[in-house]
Amino acid sequence: MQFSRKLSDKQHHQVYFASLLLLAISLPTSKGLMSIFPFVSLANWIWEGRFKQKVQILRTTPSISLLISVFFVYLVGLSWTSSMFWGLHDLKIQVPLLLMPLIIGTSQRLNFREVKILIAVLSAAVIFASICSMYVWLGFSGKEIQNSREISLFISHIRFALLINISIFSLGWYVFNPKLQTPSSEKKLFSAAIIWLTLFLFILKSLTGLVIFFITTGTILAWLGFNTTNRLRRMAITLSVILILILPIAYIGWCIQKFYAIEPITSSLLNEKTSLGNPYSHDLKNRQLENGHYIFLFINENELREEWSNRSNTDYESSVPSGYNKYVLFRYLTSKGLRKDADGLKKLTDQDIRNIEHGIPNYLFAEKLPVYNRIYQLIWEFDVYQKGGNPSGHSFTQRIEYYKIAWQIIREHFWVGTGTGGYFKAYQEKYDQNPYFKDEQFRQRSHNMFLCYWVDYGLIGLGFICFAFTYPVFREKKQKSFLLLIFLFIVLLSCLNEDTLANHDGITFFATLYAVFLFADYEQSDQLSTDDKPAY
Repeated sequence: MQFSRKLSDKQHHQVYFASLLLLAISLPTSKGLMSIFPFVSLANWIWEGRFKQKVQILRTTPSISLLISVFFVYLVGLSWTSSMFWGLHDLKIQVPLLLMPLIIGTSQRLNFREVKILIAVLSAAVIFASICSMYVWLGFSGKEIQNSREISLFISHIRFALLINISIFSLGWYVFNPKLQTPSSEKKLFSAAIIWLTLFLFILKSLTGLVIFFITTGTILAWLGFNTTNRLRRMAITLSVILILILPIAYIGWCIQKFYAIEPITSSLLNEKTSLGNPYSHDLKNRQLENGHYIFLFINENELREEWSNRSNTDYESSVPSGYNKYVLFRYLTSKGLRKDADGLKKLTDQDIRNIEHGIPNYLFAEKLPVYNRIYQLIWEFDVYQKGGNPSGHSFTQRIEYYKIAWQIIREHFWVGTGTGGYFKAYQEKYDQNPYFKDEQFRQRSHNMFLCYWVDYGLIGLGFICFAFTYPVFREKKQKSFLLLIFLFIVLLSCLNEDTLANHDGITFFATLYAVFLFADYEQSDQLSTDDKPAY
């Protein structure tokens, strides 16, 4: 039997759809595989041929050209960069933005059933990744978890949180939209997935993910309330929106109030000695707090050094990769309301000692579930920053410095930016002048995608990229497409707090899902058909 190298249109579509499913599986589970499957799709696209028809589609569908034009902005930006190495590095990252809109936009359009399968497979992969995270979080792997972000095993915890949100709200469309006539068995399955992923989002404790979840939920409810004619339903929805907005704000306010419930310190207390008769040292100028107690009061290092050597094999004066240093010990003792002396150290449990050895500075941080820990950490960071502390290494306050540095660069390169990769030299020059960020690992970009584009390509480039990413929604008449709009809304919110599209995993999921939701026919009148004809 002679092997035929030619596949039918139907077979090529099956290969194309299978490669999309495999790419969807890889998005939350493997950076390596998510680099491979776009090229699998490209190979099938080339093998399929029909280039005349594809060129015709490209000519008549400017949305495809607009999306891939952003890749060429990166390419053109190499002409005035000060760092070709970082420019080529950034260009390579953006390759999915060239491939996926081109392949998806000129291929047979996915129908309702295929889009639902794709979302279900993506959500299943996200759930699988969350189960792997829970395996580590519960301690079955034997790995010590110092930060909840570490349970995102395969991709960045922020990108993972974005995929969780996309899965939650995409599945919700099938569950709550009566026009789709989703079978009850699927509704039950999707509802269970939504409940689990929502709970896991709180376990992950990604502040970006949680903020996006609440804002998106509140926005959807507000839209439903605005469009309903039932007065009672509108009142119920309005109340729900108010609660969704007010309760988190009230909770954060309570956390702030609790943080600043500071113990009163009198001169008689400061004159006290340890139980061994030794004097305490007090740094009255340093007002850093831990659970309402001053960190740098009531310290006797001689007693601490001797007692620590009895409790731990880690040298008291050392600073080790696990995160231990003596200031972690100070903070931990303070967090429990203990003085920094032999008596205070003796009151710690063996688990407390292990926590300190692993760099955990507050006993609250060793508790796995409460969101309070994450909010407390942010308040602490801001309090230290306000008091002149170094923000580097602190996710919230170092962003403030990142924004400041980005604006300094923007003022010098306002219209056309630094070029692709030129940001590296520009940032390094500013960091060299900055009193903080001596450690190279904390010398990062602005953590705001709009500022990133402005730094790289100036106001002109930023304006063009925003146009290229938004106009296709109107061109393809998808202004009322829930899946597309909710996807873009989630990405938009993330771009305010992260350089989402400047990372390999971020641009891959964006380019793929945007093109799928933009060009699929999942909302047409014949959406339930499984025999759609090719776009050409």
